[in-house]
Amino acid sequence: MSMEKSVSDRKGIDPMLVLGKAVDMGISVNGGDFPLGALPMKMQRIVREANDCYGYPVDYLAGAMLVAVGLGIGNTHFARLKGKWDESAILFMALVGRPGACKSHPLNFAIRPFTELDGKATRAYVKECEEYERQRELPMKERTDPHPVVPVCKRFLISDATPEAMLLIHSQNLRGILMWNDELAGWFKNFNRYNKGSDEEYWLKLFNANPSFSDRKGVKNSVYISRPFISVVGTIQNGILNELAQGSRTSNGFIDRLLFVMPGNQDKQPWSDREPSFDIEAAWADIIGRLVAMPYETDDDGNIVAGILSFSPEAKSRLYEWQRQNTEECNREECDALKGVYNKFDFHAIRFCLIMQIARWACGEADKSEIELVSVENAISLVDYFKTTATRVQGIIRELSLSELQRAVMSALPDEFTTEQGVEIAADNSMPERTFKDFIRRFTGIHFQKIRHGVYGKI
Repeated sequence: MSMEKSVSDRKGIDPMLVLGKAVDMGISVNGGDFPLGALPMKMQRIVREANDCYGYPVDYLAGAMLVAVGLGIGNTHFARLKGKWDESAILFMALVGRPGACKSHPLNFAIRPFTELDGKATRAYVKECEEYERQRELPMKERTDPHPVVPVCKRFLISDATPEAMLLIHSQNLRGILMWNDELAGWFKNFNRYNKGSDEEYWLKLFNANPSFSDRKGVKNSVYISRPFISVVGTIQNGILNELAQGSRTSNGFIDRLLFVMPGNQDKQPWSDREPSFDIEAAWADIIGRLVAMPYETDDDGNIVAGILSFSPEAKSRLYEWQRQNTEECNREECDALKGVYNKFDFHAIRFCLIMQIARWACGEADKSEIELVSVENAISLVDYFKTTATRVQGIIRELSLSELQRAVMSALPDEFTTEQGVEIAADNSMPERTFKDFIRRFTGIHFQKIRHGVYGKI
C-alpha cells in the first residue's frame, strides 16, 4: 500500500505527512532517494542546507543522522509492541558508495556532537586522574576523601577495541555506545582477530541486545551488561561489498541486520559558493544535546530503567497492517538472500518508530508519551528505502561473485525472455540447461524478476 493511500484512507490527514511526501518528491527529482520527508522539519532543514552548501549527499547525511539519534536515545527509551516485546534504537548501518562519493564528511558531521562530548569527557577524565593520583600520594588524614574512587571516562564512541575492552567501555556508559569506523571493512575484517571464537555470533547477540559478559584472562574485573546498546556505523565501497558477504556472514543472518545507505546517483558534485543561511552545526548539536540531556532512573544494580513508549491504537493498527504486507512479500520472495533481509525489517520497523517519535520530540514536533501514527508512517517510508538499497547491495554482491560464464549469459539475454529462450541462449554460451535454471532461481529478485509464469526480465 502506498503512503498516499494509507494516509488518505484515514480521518484527519496529518499535514506533516503531506508536506513530507512533497519533500520526498523534490529530493527524488534532484537525484536523492532517501525519504527526507520522514525526518522532523529541523533535521530536514539541516540536511538540505548541508547538501546545498557543502554537497553532502542527502542519503548519507540523513542515514547517519538516524544512527546518531538512536545513540542519543540509547537505553533511555524502548518501544513496546506488546507484552514484554521491547525494541531499542540499535542500528547497524553502512554508507555504501564509490570512492569519492562523499561518504565520510556527512558521517563525520552527524557524529560530531558525540566526538565533542567525548573530547570534553576525556579532558575531565585526565584532570580527575591527576587528582586521584595526588590524593593517593597524600597521607590518609590529609586526603579530602580517605578512599578516592578510581575515575572513569564516560564515552559514546569507539573505533577499534577487543570485545572485552568494548564491554568495559560500555559498562562506564550504560546509556549506550557506537562502534564508528570510517572504513567499515576494518570492522568485519577484524572479526576473530583477538580470539578464536565467533565475533559474528557475538555481534548478532549485541544487535538483539542480549545480555553480555566478559571474564576472560587479562580483564581485571568481570563485566556484565544486562541490556547492551551498541550501534555500528561506517562507510564501505561498492567494490568490496562481496567481502562483507564472505564466510558465514550470509548464512547466519549477519548481513541481513545491516542497513545500507546507497544513493542512486553517486556522481561527484561541483563545489557550491553558497554559504549556510544558519549555523547547521549548532542546530544539529542542539538536537543531539536535548537527547543526551534526557534524564533516566537506575535500579538497585545501577542499570538504566528505560522509559517505555507504547503505540497509540491507530499507530499499532497501521504497524500491524504493514507487517502483514511485509509477511506476504517475504513469502512471495524467491531469493533467499532478500527473504532473510525482509524478515529483519519487522524489527527495524519498530526501531525506526522509536527513533522517529523521539526525534520529533527533540525537534519540538511531538511529545514522547507514546508512538503516534505519524511516526509509524515515517518509519514505513524508511523501511521502503532500506528495502530498495538492500536489493541494490545484494545485486552488487551477486554481480561481483558472478563467473565469466554467468556474465556472458546475462549479457546475451534480452531484457525480457521466456525460460525456453533463456535455455537456448545459455546453450549457445555453453551453459547447460540445469545450470541455467539454477542460475535464474538463485538470482531472481537480484538480477532477474519473474514477470509471469515462464517469463522473466532483467533488473
